[in-house]
Amino acid sequence: MVKEPQNITMDTRLMLLLHGHLGNEKVMWILTKPIPENYILLAPRAPVKMGHDQYSWHEITPQWPDLETYQSITEKLLTQVDLYVEENNLEINQYDLMGFSQGAVLAYALALLHPHKIGKVAALAGFLPQSWKDHLDGKTLQGKNFFIAHGTQDEVVPLEKAKSAAIWLEQNSAQVTFCTAETGHKLSSNCFPGLRDFLK
Repeated sequence: MVKEPQNITMDTRLMLLLHGHLGNEKVMWILTKPIPENYILLAPRAPVKMGHDQYSWHEITPQWPDLETYQSITEKLLTQVDLYVEENNLEINQYDLMGFSQGAVLAYALALLHPHKIGKVAALAGFLPQSWKDHLDGKTLQGKNFFIAHGTQDEVVPLEKAKSAAIWLEQNSAQVTFCTAETGHKLSSNCFPGLRDFLK
């Protein structure tokens, strides 16, 4: 799904809305209120069908997939986005990301594997797999900007996992804005102002 601003200008940016496990391309739009109006919003559907209108970015296994698995996922996704940009004659070289839960993990993977293609990253109710951290060059993230939002009562992804991601990102020279709210596995409206400021 695509939502475009009324006028495409030199200031127009592009954001990918990456849904979580068992979501689809429709579920992220409720979170777009803080996003500035100069964005083109692209909401892709994950490739693995799990049920009626339910999709996942990869098969679910006992062990979280390694970065090599995400290399394939991210390359296929970026190929689709690049094609959209080319077909619409857009002069946009970097894409911003907003990912929820599994989509936040995908957003991290995109930033780590394709840093030249990715601008700002908003990771909502997500985490950074521990196994990935040992295989990365710290310089990859230098100067990258991340917004992490997490519920203190998240029953799916514990808050400590989001904090661990933030610490690791900062240790590797990324800039991190962290927002918490007294909520479960969702984005609280309390974090909307900070997200809006982050995306300006």
